[in-house]
Amino acid sequence: MSYGAGHIMDMISRMKQNRNLRPSNRSKFKENNRQSINSTADGQEKPFFKKIAPDKLKQINAQIQFEAKRQRKKERLIYGVFYICFALALIRLLVWLH
Repeated sequence: MSYGAGHIMDMISRMKQNRNLRPSNRSKFKENNRQSINSTADGQEKPFFKKIAPDKLKQINAQIQFEAKRQRKKERLIYGVFYICFALALIRLLVWLH
C-alpha cells in the first residue's frame, strides 16, 4: 500500500526534465554570451539611448520628482477625505444603533 506515492515520483521526474531544458547557469557568466543564450530571435537590434546634456538631465529629474511629489499630495488628500468620510459614517452608525 503506497498511498499514492506515484504522483510524487511524477512530480520529481517532471522537475528533473524541466531543469534539463534550462540553459546552463555556468556558461552565462564565463563569457559575454548571455544574449545568445536568452534571446529567441537572431539579429535583434540593441536599443539606442539618446545622449542628454547634464543640465537637461537635472531638469528632467527635477520635473519627475515634482510630478511624483504632486501625485503623493493628491493621493494623501484623497485618502484623508476617504478616512474622514468613513469615520463620520461609523460615528453616525454607532449613534443610530444606540
